[in-house]
Amino acid sequence: MFTVEQNNRARLFISSFGVHIAATALLLVMLLGPSTASARRPPTPENFRVTARTAYTVSVAWNPARPNSGNFNYYLSGAYGVTPVVLPNTATSHTFTLLHPANQYWFFIYAREAGGQASGQASVTTTTLLDTTTPTTPPVVSVNEVGSNYAGISWTAPQDDSPFFTYEIWVNGNVHATTGRNITSTVLRFLSPNTGYSITVRGRDEGNHWSPFSNPVSITTLPPNPNDHTPPTTPTNLSAYGFGDGSTEMQIQWTQSTDNFDAQANIRYDVYVNGNLEDIRFGSGGPIVAYGEFGQNTVQVVASDTAGNASAPATTTVLLP
Repeated sequence: MFTVEQNNRARLFISSFGVHIAATALLLVMLLGPSTASARRPPTPENFRVTARTAYTVSVAWNPARPNSGNFNYYLSGAYGVTPVVLPNTATSHTFTLLHPANQYWFFIYAREAGGQASGQASVTTTTLLDTTTPTTPPVVSVNEVGSNYAGISWTAPQDDSPFFTYEIWVNGNVHATTGRNITSTVLRFLSPNTGYSITVRGRDEGNHWSPFSNPVSITTLPPNPNDHTPPTTPTNLSAYGFGDGSTEMQIQWTQSTDNFDAQANIRYDVYVNGNLEDIRFGSGGPIVAYGEFGQNTVQVVASDTAGNASAPATTTVLLP
């Protein structure tokens, strides 16, 4: 048992120790600030601004981070297809590329440190310029493969400020095919066997300016393979179904055929709905969208090779709607 005097001494020691701990904690708060987490919060970038514009680029800048701002990265992005980027805290500028002419863009920036603490966000809005520049050089065309009814070609992009081009492929003086954006190769289909062709290509930028035509490239398709008398296999797993929206629209797909001579990429598929030719695909099992009639519909797919040998049709039915 402790005496009264021993108990009083113990209470005095505990009280003094508590005062010492409290004083130490107060000193730490005064030295470190109210929250170490808030002390790690990076500063919001200052004076975020546009410094230059073209039809396809926008340059932005911001003030350097103040001394002793900590270790962090800048995160930049924007709306309408802007490519995000992460930059070190020493960066003070960036150029966004692959933009589109005469479009309004919104860009933003913020800072974030490794622990996840983020600054406030700064933003700016601007509009890219019109594209007024005409491409100065033509595409250069190469022939990659020639068959009896097709030819594979590719080409280079014209010299221009635009990073985006669509192309026209001309065969014997007429437009034969067009491409999507920045596609620089294609296979020309529906050619005749053992026939000569002259091919040219031109590109169009997003300012609607055409490049010069390429120099013409001549090809001669091969004659049909005299040893090929066997058709491709009949397509399998043919399926067709409606969309359940009360329309006659349907989706059709199948497993591709194989052939004893031709690669699958060169096998042609004719798609029929109720006896009517709806679509032609090469080297593809779909899916494709076609239209039938209300009620029962018969769908058929026939495969054929470059020698003209045709498979038996794959057949299925679909009820619409």
